[in-house]
Amino acid sequence: MHGSSTRRRVWSHPNGFDGRPRQLVYHRELPPNLTPRQAGEGSPRLILPFMSATPPKRRSSAEIKEQIVSEVVSLLWGHPLRDVTVKMIMEGTGLSRPAFYIHFNSIAELIEERLAVLEQLMVGATLEWLTTTDDDPETLRSALHGLIEVVVENGATFRAIAEAATLDPRLAKTWGDFMGQWDAAVAARIRIGQELGYLSGVDPEWTAFAINRMNATVLIEAFGKRPQQDPDTVLGALFQIWKRTLYISK
Repeated sequence: MHGSSTRRRVWSHPNGFDGRPRQLVYHRELPPNLTPRQAGEGSPRLILPFMSATPPKRRSSAEIKEQIVSEVVSLLWGHPLRDVTVKMIMEGTGLSRPAFYIHFNSIAELIEERLAVLEQLMVGATLEWLTTTDDDPETLRSALHGLIEVVVENGATFRAIAEAATLDPRLAKTWGDFMGQWDAAVAARIRIGQELGYLSGVDPEWTAFAINRMNATVLIEAFGKRPQQDPDTVLGALFQIWKRTLYISK
């Protein structure tokens, strides 16, 4: 052959990854005086459909953090918080262990951040009843319904925190502060209704404390593990207790 000519051969592989033929294109001889780029273009190459010139998109820091949190939430459905380790979490994400510490100093810190997010969801679900001056108990039912929706989705997290609070002083304070804020909000709502004459003359602080602890116990028991209880049945029971405790019968 002349030095400037090439002989090209195409080979079809019958056993591709998806069952379709693959072609391997190669040159037996390369023309002289090629640039590196031209030489690279003439080198052997396997043409596969999943090969792309575009590199995979790197995930953002926020996406990685969310993946870590999601893995913890998933693990809590099958493990108490005390048994969850950083190694378990990161093996589930497929990320390196140091990646955890880029976003969190500890599992307790992650749990505290998660509880703060859930608290905002709960506030959004109950805000109408907490701030209204309306005497219609249906606003209370709607608030309890929204609260149950949050707990159904995140019951394992609430259960894990409540259980860990009995052993971990840091999480005990976190859980106590969380419950205390709800006590203050419900007590303030009771006082508003009493001033307007449609809520009973119960002690606002202790009544709020009692019914909130009842809520926490019932919701964690009903939705903190799988299989979960029927949300409508739980809603009906809680609504009747709150209504009969707080509202003056007309």
